[in-house]
Amino acid sequence: MLKSKLAKAISLSLKPQYLVMTLLATSTSAFSSEQDVNKDVTEDVQVTRVVGIKQTLTSNIAQSTMRSEADLSTVPRSVQVINSEVIEQQDASDLSDVVQNVSNVTEHNNFGGTRDLFKIRGYEANVYEDGTRVYGLAQDKAVIEDLESVEVVKGPESVLYGNMSPGGLINLISKRPTPISQNKVKATVDEHGKQRLSVDFTGAANDSGTLLYRLVGVFDESDDWRDNSDSKQIYVAPSLSWLVTDDTTLTFSYKYNKEELPFDRGTLAVRNSTNTGWEFLDIGENDLGSDFSRQEREVHKFGLDIDHSVNDYWSMRIKARNYDREGSAERVHFYASSAASQKGPVYGQDGASVAFDGTINRYINGSELSSNTQLYSWENNIEFNTAQLEHRVIIGADYTHYKEKEDQLASASWSKNEYILYSKYALGTPDTGKGSYDYYTGDPSLAPYPDDMYSTMQIRQELTEYSVFAQDLIELNDWSFVLGARYDIFKAKYENTWDPTLQKNAAAIGVPLANTASESPTEKNISFQAGALYKLNSQVSFFGNVTNSYLPNQKYDSVKKDWVDAQQGLQYETGSKLSLLGHSLNFTATVYHVELDNVAYAGDITGSYDVYKQQSQGFELDGDYAITDDLTALFSYGYTDVKFIDAPDDINKPVNVPKNNASLWLTYQASHEWGVGSGVRYVGDRAGNRRLEYDYTLDAYTLIDAAIWYAPDFADNDLKLQLNVKNLFDEEYYTASSDSSQNAVYLGSPRTISLSAAYNF
Repeated sequence: MLKSKLAKAISLSLKPQYLVMTLLATSTSAFSSEQDVNKDVTEDVQVTRVVGIKQTLTSNIAQSTMRSEADLSTVPRSVQVINSEVIEQQDASDLSDVVQNVSNVTEHNNFGGTRDLFKIRGYEANVYEDGTRVYGLAQDKAVIEDLESVEVVKGPESVLYGNMSPGGLINLISKRPTPISQNKVKATVDEHGKQRLSVDFTGAANDSGTLLYRLVGVFDESDDWRDNSDSKQIYVAPSLSWLVTDDTTLTFSYKYNKEELPFDRGTLAVRNSTNTGWEFLDIGENDLGSDFSRQEREVHKFGLDIDHSVNDYWSMRIKARNYDREGSAERVHFYASSAASQKGPVYGQDGASVAFDGTINRYINGSELSSNTQLYSWENNIEFNTAQLEHRVIIGADYTHYKEKEDQLASASWSKNEYILYSKYALGTPDTGKGSYDYYTGDPSLAPYPDDMYSTMQIRQELTEYSVFAQDLIELNDWSFVLGARYDIFKAKYENTWDPTLQKNAAAIGVPLANTASESPTEKNISFQAGALYKLNSQVSFFGNVTNSYLPNQKYDSVKKDWVDAQQGLQYETGSKLSLLGHSLNFTATVYHVELDNVAYAGDITGSYDVYKQQSQGFELDGDYAITDDLTALFSYGYTDVKFIDAPDDINKPVNVPKNNASLWLTYQASHEWGVGSGVRYVGDRAGNRRLEYDYTLDAYTLIDAAIWYAPDFADNDLKLQLNVKNLFDEEYYTASSDSSQNAVYLGSPRTISLSAAYNF
């Protein structure tokens, strides 16, 4: 039985009608008709669970909406899938390059270029890895070479994934072992100094095909276009699937990632010399920080999946994850600090009414940090009929425990404002302003490393979650319904302990520092979702849903002496999935309205929080079009109107959310040797700061990209050479702001020409 399933999976994956469509990777109901080809795909879903194959034609198949393979044409949600071939054609170097293909997904404050942070529909997105939430200090950057696909689910998914933002989630689907032997080596270089080598080996480890392996590796030692941008990375990800019986599969995985990368806050928004408006410092390649503003991290991720088919109708999965992360950093922050803002030894930040005179002050925050994530889940997929109703039920339980510790450091001479008096009077530092320089006449790169770091505080955090959930996908003739609910229990502990030496010396100069320890109240929450989809005919379906979300704020208001209530989100969504022109044009059109209560930001009084609401509503269009057998297109358009409600008078609007964004990617396979691609990306104006007095705007931008690839006959098409040009017309633009009173703004990359060579054997 196992061999017959395996043979069917292999033969199906090689059928021409599937290979032709490998580029079509969006959420639409591609092949949502009732033709025979869709029946084949539906039947093969069971095979993919056994042997771990994910077909290349998956624009209508996703894992995120049912926590297992699901046909999106029957699910009343808006979901987009970007597969590995599109990622490769566009030469995506990070996750932001991938999600640019999806409407209403925009870049957010990426913490100096060290994390993947985005917004969906105006709210911060949650990033998951194979359905596992990535918490706190464990938030790193995706390794593109290890991705089979990227799924974007619009709107809340708290029923299946627990606490999250109402905007939606980005789920990174990792590569897994396959029975077909495939070996690939790829090298990529670009004009700025990128040097990246990757390998991807997979196949059967024994003659019977019951033991499958995969090994993904990345070795990188690169420079980028900015000063002090050199980085290093070693990534090794072996995995092994053991087909124990026809009904049971064990998959072991391990991921090791060690990298060193710069911490770069970009440029600054400052008041112009006439104090009549805002401008961005034109720094080009110059780094306003320093060459020692860097971060190192080392991550070990262990995974175990046990898949077992109890019978023809019931299958279960037990999943265990253990993530260990350690890192160290010395991060240089900077801000405008003109003479009018300075008070004695304190280099104050320029306010919204202070004209910039060229003075920039810098300080160093250091840290030694570690975190551990443990996750266990039990999922049951049960399929059965009641009368004319066909049910696909998922019932399960999740347990997550996350623990982190961070030892914070500061520089005596490059002091943050709150430590300047301590540095001056307790440490006797002769010059607490060594981090400052003049933007117009100084050179930030000349400042030597201060070598005077000292311990300030130890921070400990521990989170625990328990949850049970159930969701039912019900089909009745041309109708599909989704009903789901989840019950969560969330606990958190926090402990902040000042360094004893700092505490003693600070007390000696009349500045007492008190340690704090707190435990949040146990939060209990019920999440729900309900949706319906009606298939009018083989070309047109209509759907709608109501879903909610919850997210603990984890903030204690020391003024009110109370914890801030958890965020509560609610979404209404309606739309249509269409498959037209003989199913060659496929797209999803959606209208949505999302509200979020208990948004909390630090108030004017230290230790206080302002709590108000956020609302967004808009329209989305995501689709693909097989114009001919050789010419294909991916396209998206999004409109978002986002605002705060019942906010203080000095609050403006959410940041990094354009009203309009769009993308188009065209590919033409001129022959079996040659292919070309070209795309355009548009991102509209965005607010740069949440505060009304800092009313600067990040301008809209339009970028053009191009690619050409060649797989020569003399190498049996196993060698592929590819040339990519990103930002073809070298437009200057800003990707996101930090939304802080320091007004840091991130810079977009200039025109970049890259060349890659990949060999399959």
